[in-house]
Amino acid sequence: MLLKLCEYNNWANSLLLDALTEAIEIHSAPIPDYCITLLSHIANAQRIWMSRIHGTLPTVSVWQVHDLYTCKGLLLESGNQLKEIVKNDSAKDRIVKYTISTGALFETLVADILLHVFNHGTYHRAQIAKQMKDIGFQPVNTDYIQYVRSQ
Repeated sequence: MLLKLCEYNNWANSLLLDALTEAIEIHSAPIPDYCITLLSHIANAQRIWMSRIHGTLPTVSVWQVHDLYTCKGLLLESGNQLKEIVKNDSAKDRIVKYTISTGALFETLVADILLHVFNHGTYHRAQIAKQMKDIGFQPVNTDYIQYVRSQ
């Protein structure tokens, strides 16, 4: 099930990126700063969690803002890394020790981290969809069932 959730997460991020890119390039529509901030946050969070799992220092901060194209690169790279971890059965059963931005130390099972990352992305994509709807754009449907139906 983790593999399917990972593939859904990557699909939903890609679908959202395509919709935002189309809004900019085809419709010349400005994307609200709030949407870019949330998309950046999704990308940063995935990257930070990958760093924690790999035991390396993150190269981004939690609320660092990027342009759309940087987000796309970060999401593609971290999405591929997530998929590799999901496919590695021994990695999912490992406990990771890490420090969060407040300095607090935690220990978490990799499988639980993965579930968190996928759920976290869903939460913020919904916020972006609402913001886009509020400014008059048809939000992209990134519901899990849409993913299942598209397969």
